[in-house]
Amino acid sequence: MEVKDYALFPTRLVTIEFVDVDALNDELCCLFERRVEFADGFNMHPDALNLLSLADAEPAVARLRDMFIAGLNRWLEAEGLDGQGAVDLVLFSNYAAKGEFTTVHNHNADLVGVYYARVARPDRPTILHPGDGDDYFEAGNGVLVLHDPRFNANLSAAGGRDYLKIFPHPGLMLIFPAYVWHSVTPNLGEHRRLSFSMNFTLRRSGGDSAVRYQLG
Repeated sequence: MEVKDYALFPTRLVTIEFVDVDALNDELCCLFERRVEFADGFNMHPDALNLLSLADAEPAVARLRDMFIAGLNRWLEAEGLDGQGAVDLVLFSNYAAKGEFTTVHNHNADLVGVYYARVARPDRPTILHPGDGDDYFEAGNGVLVLHDPRFNANLSAAGGRDYLKIFPHPGLMLIFPAYVWHSVTPNLGEHRRLSFSMNFTLRRSGGDSAVRYQLG
C-alpha cells in the first residue's frame, strides 16, 4: 500500500523579529506626535496618504520601507519565487486609541506586511492556533486574527484550524497574502497603539501582453 499526503493550497505567513529597533520605534511614534497632519485623532486608510511620500524627509520611514522590502523578499524566497520584476508600495498606519479596533477585511494588493512599533507586550506566545487551548471569542488586547480563506472552513469538523491569532509585540513584522481576511481586536491600553501596513502589488517582468488603459 502506498500512501501520500498533500497539504493543498497552504497560506504562507512569514514572521520576522527585528532586533535593536527601540530607537526606530520611538522615532516612528514621535513622527505621529510632532507632524501637524497627524493631529486631532488622526487615523488613516491606504487611499488617504501613502506614508512613503515622507521617506525623503523622515529617515525612520525610509528605514521602515527597507525593512518591509526585506520582508517581501523573504516571503518570495519561501514561496520559491525569484523576486524579479517591480513592486508597487503603499505604506499606511493604524494609530488606534483605547477601545478602537479593526473589523474583518482584506487588502486590494498581492501581499500585505504589518510592522508593530508600539503595542502592549503580551503574556502569551506570538502565534496561537485553535488547538493551543484558545477560545476564538476571547478577544485579547489588540490581537490580529487571520481567518481561513476557504469559504465556510469553520463548518468542517475535519478541519479545526480555521483561524490564527497573533499576539504582537514591538519589532514584529508579518508578511502574508493580501486576500486573507483579518481583523484586530480592541486596543485595551491607555496609549495609542501604532502599527504600519504595507500593500505590495507585484509587477512581474516579461510574459504580460496586457495593454493598460486609463479610464475616464
